[in-house]
Amino acid sequence: MIIVKMNDTTVECNIAASELHEIGLTPEAVISGAENTTSFFAQLNKEVGAQLDYDPETEVMMMSKNMMMDGSVRIFAVKMTNEDIQKATDRIRGAAETILKTLTQEKVQEIKDKTGRDKGIALNEVITNVTDTINRIYGRSLDDTPVVDENNASYQPLTEYAKYMMEFAGMDEAKRFAKVIQRLPIVDSHLYKYEDRYYLIAGLMSAEESIIYDMRRAGVEYSEMMTINSPEAMFIEEHGDALIKEDAIVHLADLAR
Repeated sequence: MIIVKMNDTTVECNIAASELHEIGLTPEAVISGAENTTSFFAQLNKEVGAQLDYDPETEVMMMSKNMMMDGSVRIFAVKMTNEDIQKATDRIRGAAETILKTLTQEKVQEIKDKTGRDKGIALNEVITNVTDTINRIYGRSLDDTPVVDENNASYQPLTEYAKYMMEFAGMDEAKRFAKVIQRLPIVDSHLYKYEDRYYLIAGLMSAEESIIYDMRRAGVEYSEMMTINSPEAMFIEEHGDALIKEDAIVHLADLAR
């Protein structure tokens, strides 16, 4: 097993399938967290905790697991302090407040008062806004199909291709994010700057829930805001300054080394 400390809060672990077989485990068992992996994860927690100076009394350790094409398992362990937890909950609270403002009874009544096609368009607009807000904080609901007007369907299924846009306050955060997700099936990626913010737009092609989960969790942990299949990305593409026009994830990950 290879353990690489990426920074003060993140460790990357890579375990070959052959190593797992030697200790009586399979990659599938590790990914699913089977009962017979308890001792393995206990040892991993101990080693990762030592690398990150982890205090279980005041901090939280989050892990994401993914099986690679060669059968090896990659695990990212991220230590979250009280400050990290506060930032994450502040984003969730802000999103919840936005949803409450979007779904006022007055707004609902406006939709009910409309007729014909206008009613469907108005309802779709509200649901899309709420869905985008939820996606910005985590977006783990993979089975729900967004309600769209059949004559203006532009929403792509999350289980095939999705365009993610992450906002960063600085380049260092963008590099860290790219380092974490560089092995995910990103088919295109571009880096833009608009005003004083950096925007990384990346297309993820995957039907695997674990991969989509890894992408979204990394977005929540490392970026200021994450949107999925949103019109905001089109605005940035049109008005932002293109800093890295192709393979931005690869270039940013290289810069992080």
